[in-house]
Amino acid sequence: MHLGSLLLPALLALPLAAHGGQGSGDLVAAAAAAGRPPECSARTRRAIARGPTIWESARAPELPRYCDLLARGQAQLGGDAEAAREAARLADQILPGRAAPQVLLARAALALGSPADAARAFDRARSIDPRSVEDPHTLHDLARSLARTGKRDEAIAIYRALVPRIDLLGTADQRALVLLEAAHLSMAAAAAKPPAGAPAEGARSDLDEAIAYLREARQRTQTQLARDVTLSLALALDRAGDKAQADAALAGEAGDAAAGADPRAQAAARARAEAARARAADHRAQAAARARAADPHAGAAAREHAADDLASAAARLRTLDYLAVPEDRLALEALALERTMTAAASARWEAYLSGAGGQGPWATAARARLDALRRGGGGGHRPARAATAGPAARVPRERGAAPPPGPNAGGAR
Repeated sequence: MHLGSLLLPALLALPLAAHGGQGSGDLVAAAAAAGRPPECSARTRRAIARGPTIWESARAPELPRYCDLLARGQAQLGGDAEAAREAARLADQILPGRAAPQVLLARAALALGSPADAARAFDRARSIDPRSVEDPHTLHDLARSLARTGKRDEAIAIYRALVPRIDLLGTADQRALVLLEAAHLSMAAAAAKPPAGAPAEGARSDLDEAIAYLREARQRTQTQLARDVTLSLALALDRAGDKAQADAALAGEAGDAAAGADPRAQAAARARAEAARARAADHRAQAAARARAADPHAGAAAREHAADDLASAAARLRTLDYLAVPEDRLALEALALERTMTAAASARWEAYLSGAGGQGPWATAARARLDALRRGGGGGHRPARAATAGPAARVPRERGAAPPPGPNAGGAR
């Protein structure tokens, strides 16, 4: 067993322990979650939410206005990042040289799509006060800015500090997103390691860490990212050489045998998988019905195209902001389509292999899944037309004995 799989459960237990007691531990957790700068925080438990005391305000009469601007800017981050950035600039003018306005500037820049500006502002904040980035929401934005500016090792270190504290984040979706991002960043780190020799053990450790993050995400409350988590887990397991568990994850099986999953959780997962398959079948039927209504004389090919388009749309992932490697989008889409649209899944695997993915360490695993689909082992429901992402193998319709499958069977459409 690798070190990552041993340490992660212990780390993830820390937030639960922190919340289990009363008193100062609760205040520390509340303060950390709020992200209130120390100059705007009261020092006593009785007045922790009241802001600066009268004596602090007397020493610095600008302090109340400064704290109001910061509080307003933090509240505006989710809806009006430009206003949040302006509030941070005004606060910095009122009390120059403080870390908190730089933190707010950084978070606003990230929300506005400028990770490089965010990284620079975070650097300024940390140089003033290294503890200014310790609340979970700020840590998350710091990790994302580092990842998006190519500082992968630093980002991974921040995620390792953040994951044990994700229960302080506001929603289940936020917690799932942190685990997804951390997992994909760890997979990218594993891909960057040499394939042979002593460093290969480090690559395996990174991959194990990714799998541990994703298993933790899957065991938590179901969120809108549940499907992304399942597909990412299947991808990581497949890359680790565990095709059986990858296929089990795709089939909706709940646990892994080594972890001893709860039978009730397994039954719930199977029920969710069956419901998802039923919804996909309904989508295909509705699309075919719409095609027939639009053109009663439309041929089978037109109806098939309409059904394929809707099924492909239904298979798309909810968000891809968590990806550390862009080409992994094709791999995840391929996994999403394997059990229902084998030709469309093949097209995405082919596109993955014809691009950067074909030059990376996961090419062998991707090629094995493509070969399995061509042999009819992908669990597909029926052949589908080739997707536009790349050339796909087209399986002829059966009439009597099926012809032998091949990459160019049936010709290109």
